[in-house]
Amino acid sequence: MELYLELIRTVFQAVDGEGKLRNRIVAFTSSSPGEGVTSVVNTLAKEIASHTQKRVLAVDSTGLQSISAADPQQIAAQCFETQLDNLLTLPAAVGGIVGYHRPAATSLWQADPEYRLSCLKALRWNFDYVLIDCPSLKVSAAATMLAPIVDGVAVVVEAGRTRRDQIHRTRGMLEQAGGSFLGFVLNQRRYPVPDWLYRRL
Repeated sequence: MELYLELIRTVFQAVDGEGKLRNRIVAFTSSSPGEGVTSVVNTLAKEIASHTQKRVLAVDSTGLQSISAADPQQIAAQCFETQLDNLLTLPAAVGGIVGYHRPAATSLWQADPEYRLSCLKALRWNFDYVLIDCPSLKVSAAATMLAPIVDGVAVVVEAGRTRRDQIHRTRGMLEQAGGSFLGFVLNQRRYPVPDWLYRRL
């Protein structure tokens, strides 16, 4: 958990020259599937909600397509409460039906960059922090589509699995899309006990 607390301090509590929080809406992605983006987003969202007492939304990138920017006050009503008072979620399943999206909102989201920007403004109005769970860049363009309109993008890297060239390529794609690259989150780090120390335990 110390890693998450450090991440909260350095990324989510960073302020700009006017004293305003710099990174309120952050997208998370990875180079390839299965690197633990969802786990990192969910854990980090819980930690932020617990330690800051601020309103946090953990949202699946496909869930964003179902919201309506027409009335910002209604967005919170589309989200699901969790056991933590300050934490809400907006999964890919909307209205209890997996994969269900309002066709009008989905087509607007896909076609209109201004509509996407309006949706994020509405989320910013409703929540102190929004953490967006995006699929890997290998299978989806969600992170590159969001990169220029979110405050920053972080890349989840699974220890011992992700290759260096994949990491550099992912960062380059996000920056080329106009995103603010925030850094890497190392996931599944193991601290093996050396044999000589293990024998002494």
